[in-house]
Amino acid sequence: MHERLRRCLLCRIQRHYGTLTEAVKFGPVGFDFTRIADPNRVLDEVAEEDDRREKAAGRRVSEDELHLPYWAELWDSAMAVGQYLVDLRGGGSTSSQNGEPLGSVLDLGCGMGFAGTVAAGLGARVLFVDIETPALLFAALNSLPWRKQVRTRRSNWRTDDLGEQFDLILGADIIYEKVEWAYLERFWRRHLAGGGHVVLGEPGRQTGALFASWIVERGWLLDQFERPVTTRPRPVRIFRLRPAC
Repeated sequence: MHERLRRCLLCRIQRHYGTLTEAVKFGPVGFDFTRIADPNRVLDEVAEEDDRREKAAGRRVSEDELHLPYWAELWDSAMAVGQYLVDLRGGGSTSSQNGEPLGSVLDLGCGMGFAGTVAAGLGARVLFVDIETPALLFAALNSLPWRKQVRTRRSNWRTDDLGEQFDLILGADIIYEKVEWAYLERFWRRHLAGGGHVVLGEPGRQTGALFASWIVERGWLLDQFERPVTTRPRPVRIFRLRPAC
């Protein structure tokens, strides 16, 4: 059943995208991660489609209509969040008495599902959320070994209410645009369970430092950590947030 589902998902994906699959391991969590082989090509295709739409409509595509394929890139922040989760679980042992149980996890703006897949491998119940349907296909494929404890849902954090709350909300490189901060903050307050945390991976942009001050001013407690990744010389910042009251 597992292999049949994998072949089916991979077939759907490969109708539109070239892929690359690599074996990855974070602590005790190992899985085959399938990603876009050439993210730049996907970006070019989106740009070409936008040009076609503009010419056909005789007007410029608005920002609300323009969905750049950020999901098609495996961001360093996603790997750093995955490492943080392994560390949070006491080195990754799901039976560890010192590690914190992950419980229910929302991987928000999940992209191809790297961070959420690590969480699933550590025993969490994971909901993958992204505004882009192709991203959810990749997330479903990559988390397939834990399919009984994962779900996917297309959603827009600006407008949607998922109707449930989570012990942990993950976000890998989702705070790069200031215009999104107010939408995200409102979404987190609505969807974070009592005693829960938001964990964000941030690669060191200037906007990340500004966000840290901004979110504290809005009544959140902020802890900062760093996690190294193999794809860059500098570590990635981890922001852990929880409401002050």
